[in-house]
Amino acid sequence: MSFGINDSISFPKRRVHLDFHTSPLIANVGSGFDKKQFQKALKDGHANSITVFAKCHHGYCYYPTEVGTMHPNLDFDLTAAMIDAAHEIGVSAPIYITAGWSQLDSEKHPEWICRKADGSISAMEVDLSAGKDEFRPYNGWIDMCLNDGAYCEHIYALTEEVCKRYSRVDGLFYDICFVPKSCRCKECTDGMRGMGFDPDNEEDAKKYYELKHIAFMQKCKAILDKYHPGATVFFNSGGADPYKPAYHPYSTHFEMEDLPTYGGGGYNKMPVNAKFFSRTGKPYLGMTGKFHLTWGEFGGFKPKEALRYEVCNMALYGAGCSIGDQLFPDGVMDEQTYKNIGYAYEYLEAIEPYCYNGESTAKLGVVLSKKWEITEGVVNCLIESQVDFEIITDNIFAPYDTVILPCEIEMDGKRLEAITNYLKNGGKVLAVGDSIIKDGEFLLDCGLKNPINAPFDCDYILPRDRLSGDIPRTPFLSNLPAYCAETEDAEVYAEILHPYFSRTYGHFCGHRDTPYNKSGKRYAALAKKDGLVWLAHDIPRLYVRLGCVFHKRYFISALELLFDNPCAPDLPSNGRSRLICQADKRRYCLNMTYAVPNKRGAAEIIDEIVPLYDISVKIRLSERVKKVHALIADNDIEFEQRDDILKFKVGKLQLHECIIIEY
Repeated sequence: MSFGINDSISFPKRRVHLDFHTSPLIANVGSGFDKKQFQKALKDGHANSITVFAKCHHGYCYYPTEVGTMHPNLDFDLTAAMIDAAHEIGVSAPIYITAGWSQLDSEKHPEWICRKADGSISAMEVDLSAGKDEFRPYNGWIDMCLNDGAYCEHIYALTEEVCKRYSRVDGLFYDICFVPKSCRCKECTDGMRGMGFDPDNEEDAKKYYELKHIAFMQKCKAILDKYHPGATVFFNSGGADPYKPAYHPYSTHFEMEDLPTYGGGGYNKMPVNAKFFSRTGKPYLGMTGKFHLTWGEFGGFKPKEALRYEVCNMALYGAGCSIGDQLFPDGVMDEQTYKNIGYAYEYLEAIEPYCYNGESTAKLGVVLSKKWEITEGVVNCLIESQVDFEIITDNIFAPYDTVILPCEIEMDGKRLEAITNYLKNGGKVLAVGDSIIKDGEFLLDCGLKNPINAPFDCDYILPRDRLSGDIPRTPFLSNLPAYCAETEDAEVYAEILHPYFSRTYGHFCGHRDTPYNKSGKRYAALAKKDGLVWLAHDIPRLYVRLGCVFHKRYFISALELLFDNPCAPDLPSNGRSRLICQADKRRYCLNMTYAVPNKRGAAEIIDEIVPLYDISVKIRLSERVKKVHALIADNDIEFEQRDDILKFKVGKLQLHECIIIEY
């Protein structure tokens, strides 16, 4: 397989994203900026790229501008000072422009504000009726209309001014580009009517929004290309969302804003996005912050070990790295911040050759569900079980030994034909719930017939003895009930037991769920016919919602009826692993990480790095192995290879280890 590669060798992989959203109420802005101090911070941080700011959320520019408004308490070109200082030490400096939020512009041009369907102002966490002395919520901003109208003309002019002003522009980063889903300002309602759309129809409004945002991106990129061909451009806040593919062609790369600690999706969000964007052929970066909670904290710090863990995980999944910081109003870089970043990036610099520019070895494909929580549930089950995979968005299944079809996927005629041919040619499929059901019929022959929706509010799963895995051998609860189907010629590995009745005010039993009826009719919960396994329950959705470990183990047991994992490190569920092949160097690289995030107050944090010892690893390889070496421990590892199975033990894993397998 040729995907799974972040092969833009020259694309910076140790970036700092420097915010500077600075109130006009603060004096002496940038007065402490010093080129040498700025450069020292970047050197201490081992950064090779820093995104610097031209315009912030407050609406002010940080350079002399004729298009916008320069910050009233800044008296020099701070943008240029940062760009020049970075370039002088070989650090790239793409330029940040706020797009979708601008406090100043919302005050000066209320006609530029995005409006909801009822005509009210679209805003995030803002009470427009609040008094001036009332507390303003964190992250509270008014949305601006980016539907290629008057406000966008302002952004285009600002873009051209920046491109003309600076002789070298490495790239542009536009922020807050896709926050609301539609706009009903006067300009948009008039525009919709002019294009034959109905402003009162939400789907029409969303389509208009999409078309106009694409036009916005195209025009911004055209301006950049005119003056700085080859410069990068990225449109943030939805620009790296697997569920917004219409926006993907217009960025040169992707920056996956996945703050894991607070409100960003947790530590398991980044792997899904990395797997998706690895297939685009463009560079992709993971994006986290130095902050304890979220963007913009002054004095908020993440432990340096957590930063190192996060960048190792990004690199493990082939993603470059970007760490967010917020510059103090006086322009002085915080020394502690860059010591912490340097702790992470110095390590990343050393392991980069063994993380990037390699091909995925995953033989399991996962079709992208239309629902994020289902995709997340599948991925959580897999990565916590050390099963590597790739995300499938097309109908190309041949590279995979096995394919998972989760619930709520797009199953049109072309995909069904491709899956059918894949099975005929020896492929194997794990289908979940409604993925192969339409109009009360199975789309594929799984040895079952007449599927019907669940008749009760819950049910129970009873594995038969021949199903492997550490799961209960007695009925265990499924809070989301399953489809019921009649068995024809399938092998049944688990059964569904129904409760006596659904829980209602008229019929209930005990505190919570009605117990199962031991003498009631049973249905197939897990059935297999040839290379097709069907799971009646939406186990991934169950797992992501409730986190029952037995649901995860049951899902993996179903997968193991078909799939023999080619790379299986014996790691706990918080371990992460990925094997890549660097064929030009005649080696494989197995990167492994381990840390345990804990919920402490409002945040999910990592503050203790506990070592693991004597980790058994089994890998299926066709090549004859010459040497196995632990990069971090810097020692050779004894190994055994019989036929195509390589076995060895890793003596110690503390946060990260890379095993280099030469052939």
